Amino acid sequence: MTEKSTPRRIAVFGVANEDSIAWHVAQGLKQHGYEVHVGYQQRFRSRVLPLTRNAAVPVDGLHRCDLTSDEELAGFVQGVGAPLHGIVHSVAFAPPTTFNKRVAEIEEQEFAQTLCVSCFSLLRLVRQLRPILSDDASIITMTYIGAQRVVPNYRLMGVAKAALESAVRELAVELGPQGIRVNAISAGPVRTLSALAVPQLDAMLDLYGRIVPLRRCVSGRDIAEAAQFLLSPASRAITGQTVFVDSGFSVISVPTTQSA
Repeated sequence: MTEKSTPRRIAVFGVANEDSIAWHVAQGLKQHGYEVHVGYQQRFRSRVLPLTRNAAVPVDGLHRCDLTSDEELAGFVQGVGAPLHGIVHSVAFAPPTTFNKRVAEIEEQEFAQTLCVSCFSLLRLVRQLRPILSDDASIITMTYIGAQRVVPNYRLMGVAKAALESAVRELAVELGPQGIRVNAISAGPVRTLSALAVPQLDAMLDLYGRIVPLRRCVSGRDIAEAAQFLLSPASRAITGQTVFVDSGFSVISVPTTQSA
């Protein structure tokens, strides 16, 4: 960013601890001169508050905001004010028991909770924050290749991410006439608090790093820098897209560890 006098104001949701993708994005944005406001869930307060206090680059605002609560979202809008130039939605949840269940065995309550937190929260967020969004605002959310392909042990979350990617396309068409862009980043597997619920995560990461074209796992910095691009005016003609930041995994048909 070069416009130091008028920094773009971004709202970031989904910070749970220092390993959160949302935190990497928030810190990357601050380092590039953005004004960053973090909305956090009360259950993560004991982790988030010390994290933001001790950050190398402090955020500009910290607001309690549960995305399942219209009341807390309204309070966030009042606390941040207008204009808002971007939203980062990095929120997902499925009951831990669902990762060991066949999709056909999922209970209605488990399905509803997963889809509500992982997908509907984006729709609620856009509805509540739309009045303060600038005409060139950019909205991004985080998805995973499990939305498009069957990934072992991902299961119900794959269904939720598929719904999320569909919501991105719908929102892009609805908000496009106002100049607002909506995109998703499909990141490779990263060790985050939510990812720890996926069985055999360590084995997955080890294999991933050996078979992807770039022969390395994705880092929080990789995702943060892609997010900065999508939130900036440089991506002004990109909307409705799922952008893969996965060291090339999405292009592989038959994985191999052999070199060319």
